[in-house]
Amino acid sequence: MSFIDQHISDLHIEEKLKSLVYIDNPKEESVQWGMNYMFFAPSKRVRPLLTLESNLCFAAPDDDSYILAAATELIHTYSLIHDDLPCMDDAPLRRGVATLHSFRSEAYALLVGDALLTAGLGMLGRYSKSDRLARLLRLYHDKAGYEGMIYGQQLDMDGETRRLSLEETKLMEINKTSRLLQLSLVSGAINGGASEEYINIMDKLGESMGLIFQIRDDILDETATAAELGKPTGSDEENNKSSVTAIIGVDKAQAMIEDLSAECFELTDKLPGNREFFRAFVKYLAERNK
Repeated sequence: MSFIDQHISDLHIEEKLKSLVYIDNPKEESVQWGMNYMFFAPSKRVRPLLTLESNLCFAAPDDDSYILAAATELIHTYSLIHDDLPCMDDAPLRRGVATLHSFRSEAYALLVGDALLTAGLGMLGRYSKSDRLARLLRLYHDKAGYEGMIYGQQLDMDGETRRLSLEETKLMEINKTSRLLQLSLVSGAINGGASEEYINIMDKLGESMGLIFQIRDDILDETATAAELGKPTGSDEENNKSSVTAIIGVDKAQAMIEDLSAECFELTDKLPGNREFFRAFVKYLAERNK
C-alpha cells in the first residue's frame, strides 16, 4: 500500500465519500449514473486527503471535514470532465476509464459535469458551522471560479494559439492546479479553527504544492506511458499547449521542483502539528510516477 493509500485508508475517506456522494440505483447512462461512473473511478483522492490532513493540524476531523472534502472532490471531478471535452483537450481516457463523451456524447458529458458542480455546491448546504460558512462559500468561489481554476483553464486554452512565457505558464498552472489544492488546505484549516497566520501558511503551501504537482505532471506527460498514468500522454505537445517542460526542458523543470519542495519544507516546519505528513506528501508529489 502506498503512502497516500495508507492515509486515505486510515481516514476512511473512500467510505465517507461514498456515504455522502453515491447515488443508489441510477438508470444506466442517466446523468446520475454518469456522476457515479466518473466520481468513483479510481482516483488518488489528493484533495480530500489534504482537507483532512490540514484539519488534523489544528483539530480532529469531524463530519464537516468530510463534507468539505466531498464538496471539493465533486468540483474537481466536474472540472476533469469539462477539461476532457472535445472543445478542450478531447481526451479519451481519465482515471483509467473511458471519458463520458467518448462513449456517449459531448452534451451528456457536459451535463454530468454540470451536475457534479451543483452537487458540490449543494454539499456545502450540509455544513453545520454557520459562523464559518460565508467565508467558506467565498473561498470556493475565489479558488474554483472565474478568478481561480476557471481562469487557469482559460489561460491553458490561450496557450494553444500562442507560446506562453515561463511566467505566464506558471500563472496558468497556479490557477489551473494550485487553486483547488489551496481550497482543500484552507478549508480544512478553517474547519479546524486555525488562526489567520496558519490559514495564510496553508494558502502559500497549496500554491507551491500545486506547481510541484503540475510540473511533475508535465514531466510525466513526456516520460510516462498512458497505461502508467491512466490518461493519454503526449497530449500537451499534440495540442500545442504551453508547459514548463516545453519551455525549459525536463532537467530544469525537475530543478524547479526541487526549489519549490524546499519552499514547502520551510512552510511545513511552521505548522503546529502534522508536519511529518506534509513533508512526506511534498516528497511524494515531487517523485510520483503516476
